[in-house]
Amino acid sequence: MSPSTLSAPNGNIEADDDDVEEEYVDVPYTYEVEEIEEQETTKEEIVKKEIPRLRALYPYKGNGMEMQKGEV
Repeated sequence: MSPSTLSAPNGNIEADDDDVEEEYVDVPYTYEVEEIEEQETTKEEIVKKEIPRLRALYPYKGNGMEMQKGEV
């Protein structure tokens, strides 16, 4: 097919341009919004910590404390 056979029936393309009307129509649409929410988190962590201990070789009394011999 040639372009001339695709033109307007009367062969005049410019005449059809005057008949075209643009119409704007409101079209409903949906959209998704991604929101990032900040969250406060509390994390409890159990830590195993070794505390140095000693055994008293002699009884001690002073500075507000008292220990017996052999006390841990």
